[in-house]
Amino acid sequence: MSTELEPVIDAELVDDAPPNLPAVPAEPVDINRTLTPEAAEAMAKSGRENTRKTYEARWKAFANWCALNGRKPGAPTSEENLVSYVDYLCRKGTDPGTVRLTIAAIRKTNARAGYQDTPNQDAALERYGDHRYAWDEAGHTQRSAPPLDLARIRQMLTVCPDDTLTGLRDRVMLLLGYYMRARRSELARLRVSDVQFLAPTLVLAIKRVSKNTKVSDEPGGKEYEIDDPTTLDALRRYHAALDRLGQKAPHLPLLRSVDQWGHLGGINKKNQGITPVAINTAVQRIALRAGVDVADTVTSHGLRAGVPTDLGAQGLSASEIKALTGTDWSSDKMVEKYRKIGRRRAGMRSDEGSRSGALSMLRIGEGSA
Repeated sequence: MSTELEPVIDAELVDDAPPNLPAVPAEPVDINRTLTPEAAEAMAKSGRENTRKTYEARWKAFANWCALNGRKPGAPTSEENLVSYVDYLCRKGTDPGTVRLTIAAIRKTNARAGYQDTPNQDAALERYGDHRYAWDEAGHTQRSAPPLDLARIRQMLTVCPDDTLTGLRDRVMLLLGYYMRARRSELARLRVSDVQFLAPTLVLAIKRVSKNTKVSDEPGGKEYEIDDPTTLDALRRYHAALDRLGQKAPHLPLLRSVDQWGHLGGINKKNQGITPVAINTAVQRIALRAGVDVADTVTSHGLRAGVPTDLGAQGLSASEIKALTGTDWSSDKMVEKYRKIGRRRAGMRSDEGSRSGALSMLRIGEGSA
């Protein structure tokens, strides 16, 4: 956040105040309305790290624009500055998603500074809405990571050998990412103890949720029971490899970086054996090597989207998919998006129920009325 500095004035200090003036009593401070220093520091660092960094970057861009145009970003930020900056972004062709994120970032920064619901966003959202409509009319599309469903994952596994440490790590990463509907940050956070063999044919995997955590979630993390034989085999082989290297202690990261000679990398300050960025890069590398049809646009988020895509192909509705996947998806819109993709990848209409059947009956063919 940009801070306005008061001008420094060099002057000689002289004691020329009139004598015997009564002291002005300070305004009493209600301690019940103040945060402790520890709480204030914690609140300044609150929120998910990735989200916080994104908001900070959007605020910095706004503050720089204000400085270049002789304006003050605040906080509090004026409604006029918000609307003017949003208009500037729209005119230079910024994608609507970034514009909407910017509005949220500016208001969040103001809220952290004690100015809740500041500035008013109604006019800014109206300008954003016009821009989004014009963006769509111009034929632009918001880039979205394609889902990595079972068909694509099977193809990617063919280039992940099960007799090398890197290959085993990649197999585990792809399979757990799919079955746990995991974000890359959640995969990087996995510990050896988070994967437990309950029986020869069943594994319990625990995910420490990194976003949209619900109070109703399991206190120790969200649990996933996996009975897929391919996944169990990959986990056994990978665990055995870690054990041989003396790296299977319960507290150690499960997924590790591996160099070109097959040596494990170190563990960073966040107790990660591989970073979220490296996981994303690895998924892209595997997709390219396997020749996956969407390799040029794939990201690790596609692993998380795989299950709702495959369930959609089976004919399940968005509400049924949400019921099956629990709190993995807070947005009905995203579940519906991947349900439709799954249906279409399976060569079927995405319409549901009688609507799909009725529209599919409309055929132009020889002998039709």
